[in-house]
Amino acid sequence: MNGKTKSERHQERKAKKRKEGKRKAKLHKNRVLAYRRQIDRARRARRRREQREHTKKRQRKFKFRVKVVRYFQWLREMGVPEKKAVEMTYEKYRPREQWHLPLSFSTIRNWVRQVKRAKGHYQVLRPKSCRPKQITYQVPVKVIGIIFTWRHQLGWGGHRIAAELKRRKIASISGRTVYKIFDRLGLPVKPYALKGKSAGIAYRRYQKTRPNIQWHMDLKQTKLTDGTIVYICIVIDDHSRYVLLALVGLEKTATFTAQAVKNAVTKAGQPLEIMTDNGREFSSPWEESLTQFGRQLAQLNIAHLTSPPYYPQANGKAEAFIKTINRELLSRHSFATVEELQLAVDQFLIYYNNYRGHSSLGWQAPVTRFAGRAVIVRGLAAIPGLEPMAADPQWGPAYCDPPVTITPTTVPNRNALVPLMA
Repeated sequence: MNGKTKSERHQERKAKKRKEGKRKAKLHKNRVLAYRRQIDRARRARRRREQREHTKKRQRKFKFRVKVVRYFQWLREMGVPEKKAVEMTYEKYRPREQWHLPLSFSTIRNWVRQVKRAKGHYQVLRPKSCRPKQITYQVPVKVIGIIFTWRHQLGWGGHRIAAELKRRKIASISGRTVYKIFDRLGLPVKPYALKGKSAGIAYRRYQKTRPNIQWHMDLKQTKLTDGTIVYICIVIDDHSRYVLLALVGLEKTATFTAQAVKNAVTKAGQPLEIMTDNGREFSSPWEESLTQFGRQLAQLNIAHLTSPPYYPQANGKAEAFIKTINRELLSRHSFATVEELQLAVDQFLIYYNNYRGHSSLGWQAPVTRFAGRAVIVRGLAAIPGLEPMAADPQWGPAYCDPPVTITPTTVPNRNALVPLMA
């Protein structure tokens, strides 16, 4: 081959590797998981200590109440008038330090009445939960129909359906009630446990304090109707969960991801840092070597963070959106061309960012946090695929505000006294 011997070709490969630099060190998966399990055991031990402290506080309150009532009863047996006995009891047990339990005249009388009604049983003084024991109500047939449709067409869970019913002013019911309706209608519910929890590892959540501090990026692979493999590059804001861009392409390259970053910055402004996984389309396997994606970030002065090895949950906000778009769009529709898929994804982003409540945001839409503006939605409006139901009066009124347009000045204008010009 080109007149070179096998030894010469081997020497050339070694020289090329030395020129490219030292390869990044690999971490052992078992060692990483063992370290995370150790942290999780410490976290569970701390929670057990907190639970014991909570139990001790409840026991301390109970013993204090018993002492107060017994002292009052002893004074009454000694012939002290009721008003004077209350005053003497309060004087003996009133709080003198910040850590002392609170006490008042009415509280003393209330505890004494409770023990008297219980015929002298002091267990009635134990601190009780304020939760109601039972709530009974009926769910209208129209609401049950909406629940069935959302579960069957969108795959929503019980708590999401309950939150959307309340947010859209349709009904106010709990997620547990929705799951009971699932059972009554024979709708399957798949119980599952997260892999991290089954491995003895608890995920650590974090959230930035404002938009455009950190973005997350990831790729979703899917297929067209003719079997062509395409990729969707996702760019999502950490604080608001606002999906800034979902770009469809045919190649999984650093050039493709660099173009996605450029488009997202043009649309929504520039972040301080971007979190990705360790794929070749984002980072190079060689030390002190940048891909085109890395050079694009360096040119824009954006810090590049990568998720720890064997811990994709660090980039979980992008992973969660990929799961959502796959469940509600990609698995339910087929697309013949890249342009058709791009149009469908863009329409889904309008719905996701402006009209779909997010569980980690208190069931608000992502645009509420990113732009500081709430978009009003009522009834079945703005839900893809349910336009005929929204237009039918029997399902109630349906209307919504227009979507919010995002510009590079949107985030600076959130808290500005004088809005900036676009």
